[in-house]
Amino acid sequence: MVVGNLYRFKGQSEVLEYLGHNWSGNGYWHQFQLNGEVWAELTTSDLWMMEEHDG
Repeated sequence: MVVGNLYRFKGQSEVLEYLGHNWSGNGYWHQFQLNGEVWAELTTSDLWMMEEHDG
């Protein structure tokens, strides 16, 4: 994961921007934004669900 790069959940159309690996309330989460707001937070073990958007 690279901060500022675009990703999406495998098989989904929404393109998310990676914000980084941040502390968020109850632990460290990889955060992704959509339309300027945090839209998804994933643990490191869940990153397999993401793919880099190349378009």
